[in-house]
This record gives sequence, structure tokens and C-alpha cells, in this order.
Amino acid sequence: MGLVMVFLLALVGAVVGATTFLVLRERARRHRFDAPEGWLIEQQRTADAARMRATYSSLSVHQGNAVMGDEGNHYRS
Repeated sequence: MGLVMVFLLALVGAVVGATTFLVLRERARRHRFDAPEGWLIEQQRTADAARMRATYSSLSVHQGNAVMGDEGNHYRS
């Protein structure tokens, strides 16, 4: 019975710790940008990532042609 209590206590501690970590990370991320340029860059990158996820979904990759357009080389320099 003691082992079960220790396990449950460790599990609750892990959940509380993970929740605290994620909340603090999100709060720091939200207040990180001092200038609106950073916020605009993040929004643009998020929109680009969403568009690429839709364009190169598993279904379209496996049923489309094997030629990748300029999209894959956009961020390489």
C-alpha cells in the first residue's frame, strides 16, 4: 500500500510540475516580444507552417508527384 501511495504522489508531482513548466513557458513566450516586428514574424512563420502542413500532408505526399517546389527551399540560405 505504501508503494502505491508513493507512486501516486510521484505521479501527481509530475503532473503539477509539467503544468507549472508549461504555464510559465507560455507566459514568458507571450511577454517576450518588445517590438511588434517579433510578433509579426512569429505570426508569419506560424501561417507558413500551417500552410506547409496542409500542402505536404501525408495523403498529398504519398499520392502526389515527387517534385518539391520552392516551398522546401524557402528558408535555406
